[in-house]
Order: sequence, then structure tokens, then C-alpha cells
Amino acid sequence: MGRHENFPEGREFCIGLRDTDLVLDVQGASTEPGTPIILWTVKHEDNDNQKWYYENKQLRNKQTGLILTVPTLSANVAADQQHSGSNTQKFEHYDYTISAVDNEDLVLGILGSPTENARLALVHRDNDSELQQWSII
Repeated sequence: MGRHENFPEGREFCIGLRDTDLVLDVQGASTEPGTPIILWTVKHEDNDNQKWYYENKQLRNKQTGLILTVPTLSANVAADQQHSGSNTQKFEHYDYTISAVDNEDLVLGILGSPTENARLALVHRDNDSELQQWSII
């Protein structure tokens, strides 16, 4: 679909690191604003903290209702309360990357190795990095 491919709307989904069994996970299924988003092995039951909805360019966690948020460049990604009109909570998905709506050169990436508990951040795009490629599951 090229440049305009995006997240599915109207249904839940998981966001997985491409070609792995690791997905975005609200750490500890916590409902506290500011809870880190980490990588975790996909669970096939009791996994609502790994499921997301896409609404108004925002990713809302199914279990917590919190929004995927990146406060600043290279800061850890967290689940937070919805901030009306906040650009730190608006994303799009295309060509296997999740980018900030305001700046497609800033993408969701992994800090460190792609293992369980790995932290995520908004980083500068590196088209060859497997640590910045995501699949919708």
C-alpha cells in the first residue's frame, strides 16, 4: 500500500517486532499513567495489555485505555493519559515503520537488544535497522 498504509481501524491488534515473536506490551499490565511500553513475547491468552486500537492517529491500549506516548526524542515510550491534540501521541504505520505524524524521520525503535523487557523510544530513522521494523498482528 506504500506511503499511506496505516494501522487497522475498528479492531484490536498487536504490534510485533518484524520477524520475531516480540510485541509491544504495557509493562506489568499497569494502569498507572507513565507505565513503560516494553517488548515481550506474544501471549495467546490474558494478553489485553498487548492489544491496541488505532483511533484519531493514537494507539490506545485495550486493557488500560492509556495512549502510547513519547514525550521527547529518545525518551522511553510509555502508556499515558490522552492529551488532547498532543503530537507526542500521534503515529502512523507504513513500510514496516511507526513514525511520528509530525515528523516521519522520527520512528519507534528499540534501545539495545531485541529481547524481553527491551525499552522503546522515538529515534531517528535508519532504513536498514531491524530494530525499527514493526508488523501488525
